[in-house]
Amino acid sequence: MPTLEKKAVVAEVAEQMKLAKSIFLTDYKGLNVQEMNELRSAFSNVDVKYRVVKNTLAKLSSKEAGCEELSEYFVGPVGLVFGMDDPVAPAKVLKEFTKKNDKLEVMACLFEGAMIGKERVGDLAELPTREQILGQLVGVLQAPIRNLAFSLNGIMSNLVYAINAVKEEKEKNS
Repeated sequence: MPTLEKKAVVAEVAEQMKLAKSIFLTDYKGLNVQEMNELRSAFSNVDVKYRVVKNTLAKLSSKEAGCEELSEYFVGPVGLVFGMDDPVAPAKVLKEFTKKNDKLEVMACLFEGAMIGKERVGDLAELPTREQILGQLVGVLQAPIRNLAFSLNGIMSNLVYAINAVKEEKEKNS
């Protein structure tokens, strides 16, 4: 019979799985405490949650959250990475961290409801962030208005030059 504490962990992890836009499973075998703290710090800088849970509890959580496809990866030491707001942020942190430390291995990823193999995580890290995409969109939407304003300004400038030339011509003739 599971204890109340274990039930609470299962419910909490299941809730995080439901809310997460991306879930990465990592094998952290070989990382020392300092390296784990560096990894957790890197995740906290981009508002990503990192959790180590017993595999049996993780399997129960994935079943409760409707993420049964993750169950097969809960073997050995597994760390769960939850991308809550930006689904690409964990991939960027993981890619950067594995450049310095090859002991950490990404086992699988559930990205926006679709399973992605570990070989594709590097591709996810290359995607622009949500803020970058929104900035590009604003630039694209702003371009026609900016061009119209520039064109109207040019027309007004030419009109002012023409009126000024007529004025100078009249002053010269008078």
